[in-house]
Parts: sequence; structure tokens; C-alpha cells
Amino acid sequence: MLKKLFILSRGFAEKLNFHKEKKMTKSRLLNRSNISLILAFATALFVPSGQLRAGTQKKLSDQMSIEEILKATGEYCERVKQMALHYICLEKITDIEKFFGGMSRSSGLHRENMIFNVRRTKRQTYTYDYQLIKKGDELLEQRIMLKKNGRKRHQKNADLSHLKYFSKFLIYGSVGFLSRYWQSRFTYTYFGEDKINGEPVVIIQAVPNDVRLDNSNIGRIWINKDFQILRVEWEPSCIQDYQDETIGSKLGEFQKTVVWTVDYSVEKNGILFPGKQIIQEIFFQDSSNGIQRKAVKRETRFIYDNYKYFTVETDVNWRKKGQ
Repeated sequence: MLKKLFILSRGFAEKLNFHKEKKMTKSRLLNRSNISLILAFATALFVPSGQLRAGTQKKLSDQMSIEEILKATGEYCERVKQMALHYICLEKITDIEKFFGGMSRSSGLHRENMIFNVRRTKRQTYTYDYQLIKKGDELLEQRIMLKKNGRKRHQKNADLSHLKYFSKFLIYGSVGFLSRYWQSRFTYTYFGEDKINGEPVVIIQAVPNDVRLDNSNIGRIWINKDFQILRVEWEPSCIQDYQDETIGSKLGEFQKTVVWTVDYSVEKNGILFPGKQIIQEIFFQDSSNGIQRKAVKRETRFIYDNYKYFTVETDVNWRKKGQ
């Protein structure tokens, strides 16, 4: 059975959770878990280049304390939650799966580094009109498929069930970690500093204080000097319908992990919307001499473009951040 990846907009569930949390039985929570995050635990081995190791106490500026970050990002997430708008955009998906056939010696940086031979590559592309409708506490996603593998299509009420990993309600990805409701349920630490498109950012890590079915995810969040959230990377420790998998070789077994990152780069009125989402299924092995061998088995890349926003009174154009 294919494993799916969903995001629940936990921001919209906050009021419901607050009043019903103590009354919910395990079975009722399991019903809600059908739209919870599903993702393999991504190890620290695959952090992006330039990222510092966990626990590094380095700040973007001397004035940017963790308390100020949490206060400002909490306000930012409240603005995200309160945005009563509809928007549409183009969603372009490229899904690439590699079929391995044995091992070969790499001519790369380390001669002893071994990688898998790629016997066959399957590449699928899709283009959708994506629409998000939010009114009050109601939230709905709709898609029309426009193209499949370059050929024109017109399929209403399309979904992403053909993909191995996919997500829902990405705009609210940061809300489940940094909104005022959820901040009391996480412990936050500095993870380091980085740059995104040349812009300095600070990285914090969020770990739940109490692991529950609706609060079982570990995440890292990239925040700029204006306290906007530019990137979120999930490391859920509670996995639904996920099975460990290994690939055998002469060098031993390679273990599967999944790395999932969302970049927020399209700006409207100070709020950043998704610009890119990448989900990678990776097989890795650490050798005794400290050299890591890894290969990307599958990569699903989502690009979001041509945003149009609709409110009751106005229609606002979109722009890429930095343009």
C-alpha cells in the first residue's frame, strides 16, 4: 500500500482541541489522524548545506532572543489564521522514481563511496489549477488537472492520490508549530543560522512537550529578521501507515528515510505563501570510516506559481519574494 503524506491545518483545530482535548477518546483521535502528518523520521544526516548542528547558540543579531522570536512568530501565525481569503495558483508537480540495479563505484569525491546503479527512471509531470477556499473555520482545497506528462487534460475534482507522498493546506504549515495555541505545547531551541537566497535566517527546532496523536511532530523553522517564516522542515516521530524499508547490497543494508521541506517565497501583505515543496525518499548507510553513502530513490517536487488572491472587495496581484 502506498504511503500518503497529509498536513492537517492544526490552526483551525485549535479551538476544537482546546474544548474537547480532555474528552476525546483514543478512537476519536484516530479518526482525526487520517489527516495528520505522515512522514518518515528524517535524520539529522540530511540537513541542508550551511545549516549548523542542533543546539548551536548563535543568533541572527544580539537583539533577536528566542523569546522575541516566539512572540513575533506567534503574531505572524495569528495573521495567517485570520486571513479570510480565497486564492488560486498553478501547481506544477514532477515525480521522479529511480529503480536501482546493484552497486557501482562512484568517481566522486571519495573513491570508496558506493552508489546504486540506476536501472530505470520513471518521470511523471502534472499541472493543476489549485484553489484554496477559507471562510471562517471552513477550509477546502480543489484542483483541476490541466496537463499530464505535457498533454492537455481537463479533469475536475482531481486529487493527488496517485502520488506516494503529498500534503494538504501547506499555507498553514507554520501555524501548527508557532501559533499562540501551540507554543505552550512545544520546547524551542536554536538550531543555527543559514541563508536562503542570500537572506540571513535563524533556525529554531520545535519538539513537543507531550507527544500525542495530534501533537507528535518535530520541526525546524527558518525565520528572517522580519520574523517571516521562509522554510519549514518536518521530522514527525509518529508515523501512520509508514513501514521501514531497506535495500540490500554487498556493502550491507541501506535504510530508508524521508526528507520533507517547504519553502515559503510568495508574499502578499507580509504573509508568505508556498513557493516550493520537495519530498525525497532517501536510502542511506553510514560506513565505519565516517563516510555516508546515500541515494535518492524518489523525489516529488511541487512548484507553486501565478498566484491570484480573492477577497470580498479586492483582487490582489502576486509577486515573488525578492523581486
